[in-house]
Parts: sequence; structure tokens; C-alpha cells
Amino acid sequence: MGKTPLTCRDANGFAVNRFFCPYTNEAVRIADEGLASPGQIDMVAREVFDLAIGPFAVMNIIKPRINLNAVRNLGALGPSYAPAAGLIAVGEAGDAWQIDEAPEAPDAALARLIADRLRAALFLPVLEELAEDVASPEDIDTGARLALRFGRPPVALMRETGETELREIVSRYCARFDTAFPDAGMRGVFG
Repeated sequence: MGKTPLTCRDANGFAVNRFFCPYTNEAVRIADEGLASPGQIDMVAREVFDLAIGPFAVMNIIKPRINLNAVRNLGALGPSYAPAAGLIAVGEAGDAWQIDEAPEAPDAALARLIADRLRAALFLPVLEELAEDVASPEDIDTGARLALRFGRPPVALMRETGETELREIVSRYCARFDTAFPDAGMRGVFG
């Protein structure tokens, strides 16, 4: 049949949308703030997560309206899950993202800021999933690799990032949304 089942609890977003939707939503927030264009954000995401296409290109494939509905379904999980204004506008209009085909590469400081925000938006929900026993680290990474084609899936990337840097970037993200850091999730990553 060619399918790989993922074991997970019946929870909002299950194993994959729980982290994928906040990642795409944060990409939109970055664009909404005027920090970078969709093409620049996609460029950074492709490099950081070893992807063929970035979050805006993926949203255009699945349709921003569908992505908006998926993000809204996670809203009960807390303020960091609330849909970005740009996602609401594009999704409700039934539009597609305008992605610059040959964007200028962001400078190193901006690329790092984008990378940190995308990683934090991905890592926080994964840590929450692990703390809540929604899915195992292996199933989360399998879903990211197979369903989303992440060459560097979240748990593996968190381990590569290391405890100190992981805690720093996720803590900054948590502070933006007045959200508690999910310490229990760290055990699922680092043992």
C-alpha cells in the first residue's frame, strides 16, 4: 500500500499538523512584519530544514484557505497558534501567495533571525506534543520526513541544535506569546 502509519493520540493536529501549521503561520508573521519576502523566507527555510520547497510554496500547493482552516483548528492550544493576519487575508480571499522567483538573499543577521523564528515555531509544538505524549520522537520525525519531505526533521534538528540553543530560541518564542516552556518535552528529545 505504500503508507507508513504514525502512532499518535487523538489530539488537535495529531502528530504532523501540530507543528507544521505553526511553522507556516510563523512564516506568514515574518512576512506580515515586513522583515522578509515570501521568497526570502522560503529560501531560508529550504536551507535550515533541507527542503525542496519552503512554507509559502507548500501553502500554495495545499491552498492557503486549507492551511488557514488547519491553523484555526489548533487555536484552542494557545496564543502562539492564532492565525497570522496575512494568512487570514490570503486564505479567506482564496488567493495564493506571491513568491518572488529570484529573491535577494537576506543578509546573515536577517537569515539567522528568520531561521530562529521558524525553528522556534516548529520546535515549541513538537516539545508540547512530546510533553503531552501525543506522539513519539520517532513518529514525529517520520511524519516530517515522509509527509512533508523534511531532510532535517524536527527532533533530529533539535538534537543537532543542542539543549542550550534550543532552550534559548524556544524561550524567546514562548515569551512573545506568554506561553510556558514545555520542559517535559525536553526529555523526549534528549532523554
